[in-house]
Amino acid sequence: MTKSEQYTYGHSAAVTRVHAERTAAREAAFFLPHLSPGMRLLDVGCGPGTITLGLAKAVNPGDVVGVDAVQTVLEEARQTASTERLPNLRFEQADAYKLPFPDHSFDVVFAHTLLEHLREPRRALTEMVRVLAPGGMIGLRDCDWESGIFAPENPDVRRAAALYARLWRHNGGDPHCGRTLRTRLLEAGCARVDTSASFRWDGTADSSRSFGVLLADRLPLAPMATALTKLGWADQDELASLSRSCRAWSIQRDVYAVMVMCEAVGWLPS
Repeated sequence: MTKSEQYTYGHSAAVTRVHAERTAAREAAFFLPHLSPGMRLLDVGCGPGTITLGLAKAVNPGDVVGVDAVQTVLEEARQTASTERLPNLRFEQADAYKLPFPDHSFDVVFAHTLLEHLREPRRALTEMVRVLAPGGMIGLRDCDWESGIFAPENPDVRRAAALYARLWRHNGGDPHCGRTLRTRLLEAGCARVDTSASFRWDGTADSSRSFGVLLADRLPLAPMATALTKLGWADQDELASLSRSCRAWSIQRDVYAVMVMCEAVGWLPS
């Protein structure tokens, strides 16, 4: 994330708690096989750093830097990393549009669910390419909200998901960013791009419940609720009702939710 961007749901505990559950083993599974010890790696939009931690272990003793625009989440990242005592890992506050590193500083750049929230993803990718060495590698993972499958059918869940995506677009992001990753990396100058897909919610009982809980938790949050009511797209009573409906839906025995995450690895020319 960058200082100049509007992060749709903010950085409350309800949001960062979900981010802190992420791991490199799961969220970067497509990327880990391409890493090797000694690589210099930059994680852009690292959040609380739990993915960065796994990446640092994969390239140890190579230097790893996690950057984010929000100081509070970086403090959480540093606290989490302190228990691992990895001398090759550090966290810095930085803007994705103005990375504070010289040209060719890294062998690898990684960005998880970052481009989908940016108004100018091409500009951010240009910066990632700038700090990469010739032959360097970029790994991206972003969602495609339109791929969502939710059952049993529930109009309130559909309404909540639609409001979520509508505000996301209003704030300059792209809920369907994932489907564009191959194109974006080719346009950024990559000579080769490999793509794949996995799931944010994968249809398991626990994962499916977590989708309903996520909508229930985030709709009432100030950044979302204030914006939605100010825009006239919903009022506080409706948002509270939708939140309750999403939570009730999430605990049904037959709840089922799936969302595709699009993945891409690109290599610059040598």
